[in-house]
Amino acid sequence: MKDKVCSSIFVIFFIIVFTIILSPLILLMIRGFPTILQCLSSEEVIFSIKMSIKTSIISTFICLIMALPTAYFLSSKDFKGKNIVSLLIYMPMCLPHLVSGIALLLLCSNTLLFNWLSVNGIDFVFTKKGIVLAQVYVNLPFMIKILQEAFDERNNKMELVARTLGCSKIKSFFYVTLPLIKGGLVASIIITWCRALGEFGAVMMVAGTTRMKTEIMPTAIFLNVSTGDLDLALGIATILIIISVVSTLIFNMLNRKNVRGIR
Repeated sequence: MKDKVCSSIFVIFFIIVFTIILSPLILLMIRGFPTILQCLSSEEVIFSIKMSIKTSIISTFICLIMALPTAYFLSSKDFKGKNIVSLLIYMPMCLPHLVSGIALLLLCSNTLLFNWLSVNGIDFVFTKKGIVLAQVYVNLPFMIKILQEAFDERNNKMELVARTLGCSKIKSFFYVTLPLIKGGLVASIIITWCRALGEFGAVMMVAGTTRMKTEIMPTAIFLNVSTGDLDLALGIATILIIISVVSTLIFNMLNRKNVRGIR
């Protein structure tokens, strides 16, 4: 009897959480679906979609290039103060994105490197490059965390065997280590891209919300809500949800294939 009561409590809480999470999204999509065609016929919305996809792909690629060696180093090396270093690297994950944006804005405005880049025509504040910078800063620690956990769970014996057979460390990394963490690698790419696609706070602080210049999908939603065009904002939000759902489905399909391959 007690087991049935306990199971019922778990089921009730599951239904409550499931309803809380899904009901706002379902209501949004019901309102937003009829306006999708209107959105896709808007030059401003098309611009924001293209800008979002372009900048998110670039920032995800940059994150991957920077996160792979960093995560591998944190996973494979033990050194004094490692916990403190890891804490500092992961700190942006705990910060409000507006705070990260303000920090980046100060960095771009008050450091010799960024002043030198600005003099040479490479500006980040209120430009497309600023969008990529904000997306990278917010998502890089998140990607490092996922990859480090994947590296921690890998089988080190296969790497050692490869090294004893004469494989160099770099070849062992690319031909043995990376295939071992393929699932985590794919997950980190898809999740980071989705997060970059929906990033708003840091992007707004660094790149601004200028229409048809630094306008991405989240800022397009903000601009249209602020000007009273709620239907267009709901349509853009629905498109973002659809992209996120499709990305999640692709991730789940790839993850299942990886699990079957391991078995």
